[in-house]
Amino acid sequence: MHPAAAAVLSLAAALGLSGCLNLSRSAPIQPLDAVTAQGARVAEVRLTTDPGVTVRPQFDGIFRQHVQARLDRCAAGARPLRLEALIERLDRANPAQVLLIGGANVLRGSARLVDPADGRVVGEYEIGKTIVGGRWSIFQMAESEEQLSDAFGQELCEQAFGD
Repeated sequence: MHPAAAAVLSLAAALGLSGCLNLSRSAPIQPLDAVTAQGARVAEVRLTTDPGVTVRPQFDGIFRQHVQARLDRCAAGARPLRLEALIERLDRANPAQVLLIGGANVLRGSARLVDPADGRVVGEYEIGKTIVGGRWSIFQMAESEEQLSDAFGQELCEQAFGD
């Protein structure tokens, strides 16, 4: 087990977490300017996963649906943008481990906001989220792909659109 993952699991076990603890590692690479952010909406979500990332066949649809739903709430302007999301790491907690000592769902990737009219990147962000859950949060942690898709959308809302 990766040392950082072991430390997170130890923290979850030591604190006896009954819910989930969210840790963000997101940051702007090329921030969306304030005027564009205020007038923009995400009209299309495209997803790419690195070859080493293992996901269920339904993940593409789950991701697009959950991310789009979140972005619809924080970016409701008239100017359409396209989100090009890349998932570089997606780790899902083992349900048996969560039940006994806790666990973590981890997402790492990037988000590029593109003007579809000219293909220009208008915003780019590093997206990282770790959700640590204790044994009482097993049901929340079990829906890891949904949980991490929601987290991706939330992180992008906070980073790009200030929500």
